[in-house]
Amino acid sequence: MKHYIDIDKEKLTLFQKIFLVSFVLFYPFLVSIYTMLPPLIGLVGYIIISNLDKNILYAWGGFFYLVNLELNSSLPLLLSFFIIIVVYALFYSNLKLLIRCRVCLLFALMVIIDSSYYLGLFLYDIIFNTSSVIGDMLLIYYIVVDILIGVFL
Repeated sequence: MKHYIDIDKEKLTLFQKIFLVSFVLFYPFLVSIYTMLPPLIGLVGYIIISNLDKNILYAWGGFFYLVNLELNSSLPLLLSFFIIIVVYALFYSNLKLLIRCRVCLLFALMVIIDSSYYLGLFLYDIIFNTSSVIGDMLLIYYIVVDILIGVFL
């Protein structure tokens, strides 16, 4: 029973719970409509990685966000989750030992997750001859805004 965590133990107010649920449900819709809103893949990936051992509810919320984002934006299904699990398996334990600063670890993980994800999207486009993403300055904007939001939260 210890794997099931009660959301009331997190000491979140009702407003915070409503905000989190509405963000996970509705922000991917807004990202698919308005292209200037960043998809926040690196930040959600960091939330999933950092909460896999501590709070599984946040990890599942992040997973649901990524699936919702991929379905709404016509991206390859479960590619982001696969990239996050690979980064967790290959890099997280070593980076956690090397980097003691929490913000520096966040920065490093978000750069690795974002760059791996967009590289994976480009490889997906080459392999299957599709055009999921266009490589322009908007991707750099997504990565920079993603990192800035993560650092300031």
